[in-house]
Amino acid sequence: GGRRAAGRGAAAGASSCGRGPRAAGRGGRAAAAAGKQQFDSFEGMLEASEVPVLVDFYAKWCGPCQMMQKELDAVGKRMGSRLKVVKIDTEKYPKIATRFEVGALPTLVLFVGGKPVDRVEGALEAQPLVQRLEYFLAGRQ
Repeated sequence: GGRRAAGRGAAAGASSCGRGPRAAGRGGRAAAAAGKQQFDSFEGMLEASEVPVLVDFYAKWCGPCQMMQKELDAVGKRMGSRLKVVKIDTEKYPKIATRFEVGALPTLVLFVGGKPVDRVEGALEAQPLVQRLEYFLAGRQ
């Protein structure tokens, strides 16, 4: 094992399927689910965003990941134009998941200015997630 990034870890009571990306695959274009936009690279998408980006690293076979969908929809509605929510399928983009040390699913990573500033491993309800995001977005209005 390597070092764990500061701020990394499962939220209290969070459920996780505990498995990270299973398949090694090639890189490629990252699809942003919110608008199904295509970017030449994940980094390009992060850099092009004028607002913070919450990335949901998930897999179709992960039960807690499926439960997060309605929570992320609620977060998107609550945060509005102050936040972009993007889903990355770790089966399709394992290199991106590896680069950001995604070891459990779901993993949510908040990027501000193209840099990761917070992460949550495991499922989390919308309200505590919004409160956590508000902390990191304070002063950006």
